Amino acid sequence: MQAPEVEPSPAPATPVDKDTADVALGETIPQLREVLGLAEETARGMLEAEDALHLVRQRFAQTADPEEQGKLAAEALEHVERQLQLIHERRRQLDSIEAKLWARQNRLEGFLIHTRGSAWWHGRRTETGARLHAAEARRPAYSDPTTRSLI
Repeated sequence: MQAPEVEPSPAPATPVDKDTADVALGETIPQLREVLGLAEETARGMLEAEDALHLVRQRFAQTADPEEQGKLAAEALEHVERQLQLIHERRRQLDSIEAKLWARQNRLEGFLIHTRGSAWWHGRRTETGARLHAAEARRPAYSDPTTRSLI
């Protein structure tokens, strides 16, 4: 019985750029501080708008005057638009951070492929794909937001 063939790890053809890996690892702390600060700021703004919407909802429920309800609906719309603006900005920030993380991942994978060989990368891709698929299967189902009240 023959032993299974294993792809040998190739010797680096060029000197390994250890600075690339060090830089990729050293960027983490400042970026995490930035992410946490921005998340806190967004959350604070969202909570302030929700509190204001709660008061508008209460006033809306207590009046039968269509003109007053119209004013309250317009005020609620301003709060919702503010929340959308906050979320849009947060998504833009997260997209930027995600792009930086993809670049970092690519640099680190390139370094590891160079030092460990392509067999390492192929094995990692298979393992990572299985984890992502399992995480996607655990994601909760979408709920329909149209079943909520007007304000």
